[in-house]
Amino acid sequence: MTKFSLSTGMASVICTISSIVLVPTTQAAPTITTVSGTAAHGELITVSGSGFGTRGAYNNSGISWKSGKFLNFRFKDFEDRQLNSDGFYAQRGGSSWSANSSELSVQSGGPTNSGGYLRRAFSSSESGGVSTDVSGAGNQLYTTFKFMMPSNTQSGKFFRFYANSPQNNIYLSAGCGTSYQVRGYSECTAGTCSPTTEWGSGPSLQAGKWHRIEVWADASSNTFSVSVDGTQAWSKNNWLASTLGLNSHTIDYPNMIDSAERGCGTAGSYNIDDIFIDFTRARIEIGDAATWSAVRQKEVQLPISWANGSVQFRVNTGEFSSGKQAYLYVIDSSGNVNSQGYPITIGTTSKALASPTPPTNVSVQ
Repeated sequence: MTKFSLSTGMASVICTISSIVLVPTTQAAPTITTVSGTAAHGELITVSGSGFGTRGAYNNSGISWKSGKFLNFRFKDFEDRQLNSDGFYAQRGGSSWSANSSELSVQSGGPTNSGGYLRRAFSSSESGGVSTDVSGAGNQLYTTFKFMMPSNTQSGKFFRFYANSPQNNIYLSAGCGTSYQVRGYSECTAGTCSPTTEWGSGPSLQAGKWHRIEVWADASSNTFSVSVDGTQAWSKNNWLASTLGLNSHTIDYPNMIDSAERGCGTAGSYNIDDIFIDFTRARIEIGDAATWSAVRQKEVQLPISWANGSVQFRVNTGEFSSGKQAYLYVIDSSGNVNSQGYPITIGTTSKALASPTPPTNVSVQ
């Protein structure tokens, strides 16, 4: 009886241990407990909480925005009305370009509350745009920007990054008409790659309307995804090599514009604003809804300092006007985010209020 009983007990213990091993561990989502500072454009806000994790400082050129250096690699909002600033420059064919204003220029206006934006239009040559030289990158790239196309035009390659072989190019484009979808292709030749052209799926880009594009590339998981206005348009798991190899190459916004002969009947034209580049997806966002899953309008913030229990950022109100109710979200480097937003009001000072209900663990790209 003793032997039988012991044997039964051992079996129970072994079963219990096996069930524990099979359950994967998950990283807790960020939790915001207090927020202090004024939610006005260019002001500093400090967020306290837990689970923010860590992130690198990739702004190796000391570029500043609103008199403060930020952690992410690049940010350009064209408010200075300059093509060649903030680590970006006009380029054509891999060289600096003294562009004709009819082909490449900074125009007044743009998305709501914007003072300036980039306009690229075909005149005499398809190649050329605004670029930044990459340094200090690893195997991840997160970039987001505002994008708008007029009716009956064709975009060419409105975004592209170069990389070492075998990764090579990845670029995004759009069709023509009055409703567009994001298209794309990878020229990767690595054994991990078997790319085919993405001809467009997911949310449409409406002619004459500004949309927010997000690109996430992670070579460690062979993930390349594109989102439009907070909704994933498509994702690929065979477009990336084991290393991105971005350093000493360029990221282009845009790379080329189509002529009328490409099929739309009119020369290409499109507009870009608020370019943000980073080598991690750890970031802060202001959104328009109380839950992350419901957010469609959002503005990426400029991180100034980052620790597991505290982050500080400089406010980019973007299209949120003064008096607007908004919600604060912190995304860690694994894509976890507080699913319940911390409420703030644009233009007012946030006090140390009790935090919302602790969030469940969710992931975002």
